[in-house]
Amino acid sequence: MEILKNIWSTLKRLWEGWKKIAHVIGNFQARVLLTIFYAILVLPFGLAARLFADPLRIKRPPTTWLDHPNEPIDLQWARKQ
Repeated sequence: MEILKNIWSTLKRLWEGWKKIAHVIGNFQARVLLTIFYAILVLPFGLAARLFADPLRIKRPPTTWLDHPNEPIDLQWARKQ
């Protein structure tokens, strides 16, 4: 019976040690994968959006006035904002 207790305690210590090592490996792997994901997908999309987008229409102002809907400006209109 004593042998089984020793084996069990040894296996328990090994399992706890493995969990610590696996945690370190998992943290490293997550950092590497997220860095690759950022470099391949997010960074080029952000750069392209920054270079080609003009949300304030500063680069080329419109030649004509912008059309706005003919809505009555009242309290209901203000609540929908």
